[in-house]
Amino acid sequence: MSDAALASGGGLPPVLIGHEVDSSDGNADLLAHDAPAITPVMAAELARSLYGISGDIRPLSAEKDANFHIRLANGQEALLKITNAVEEPAVTHVQTAALMHLAVTDPSLPVQRICASLNGNSSEITIGPDGQPHVVRLMTFLTGTVLSSASPRPGLHFELGALLARVTLGLRGFFHPAAGHVLQWDIKQAARLRPMLNAIRDTGLRARLTATLDRFDTDIAPRLPHLRAQVVHNDFNPHNLLVDAPQATRAKGIIDFGDMVHTPIACDLAVACSYQINDGAAPLEQMCEMVTGYAALLPIEREELDLLPDLIRLRHATTLIIGGWRARRYPDNADYILRNSAASLRGMDALDRIGDATTTRVLHAAARTE
Repeated sequence: MSDAALASGGGLPPVLIGHEVDSSDGNADLLAHDAPAITPVMAAELARSLYGISGDIRPLSAEKDANFHIRLANGQEALLKITNAVEEPAVTHVQTAALMHLAVTDPSLPVQRICASLNGNSSEITIGPDGQPHVVRLMTFLTGTVLSSASPRPGLHFELGALLARVTLGLRGFFHPAAGHVLQWDIKQAARLRPMLNAIRDTGLRARLTATLDRFDTDIAPRLPHLRAQVVHNDFNPHNLLVDAPQATRAKGIIDFGDMVHTPIACDLAVACSYQINDGAAPLEQMCEMVTGYAALLPIEREELDLLPDLIRLRHATTLIIGGWRARRYPDNADYILRNSAASLRGMDALDRIGDATTTRVLHAAARTE
């Protein structure tokens, strides 16, 4: 069967709501493994046999999974995702269950919805050409411009902050046994970065990063258990956010729940803030607008705000250390791995130049705690 020969199908299967539970755990480095070798013809057959749909199908670029966009004859769009076999099924189940939970707690939240298979399941298993089992899921497809390719207009960052708060509020009370897995991108796991420091060739930068981890061990880590914690998105970055146009005025969606983990919500906010430090005359302005939008829906506690500059710096350090370590292990993919390194270094430089006292003061003002 060729792409052109795909028959038109009916509507998408019903969206599922509810929970899944699985207690296994894992933390594989998926970057070392190729995405599943699923062709468009194979994907079309999976969509037909597992979900009863067909339409125009095209592959989407992805780092570790095989993703396909499907346009049905009635104009509806869907995403067929075939997950890398190396990813622990429990970790995949966390993402699926979280999206199903959000469908209940905030039905208008612009995130993907899980569609039921012909068997009524939220996911199915297929054996790929490699002989390995892969989780298959069908999701609704979100349209929009990726924020990393857009220019933000006034008011957008307030709206983005409010969107993150909605996700956090929507996930409040959500539980999954595998959400406590060790994820190196989780800021609270920063101490585990030390063995990777030798991959940083720049001795000055390595010394700065070492000092950042030293401060984490002595001053930050002991305070984290006292903060509010829950399952969070943990990767609210411009590559995972959809907006309305290249000149962006409105947030349209949030995608990629692959880094979800149970951690302090201040760490989740720090991740989002770390990407909003700019190069202009007011480098903290957009970040503060995001904090204002977030706090308008979800008030931020004083201790969380006090720790935020350190947590943002730790996110930058995490990006630089993991990037340097992975780039040495996988030199053929170094450009992709290091795509955020320059921005992370600029962010650290800006925080050091402004100083934590000033940063903390403007964050408190943005959150309106003072």
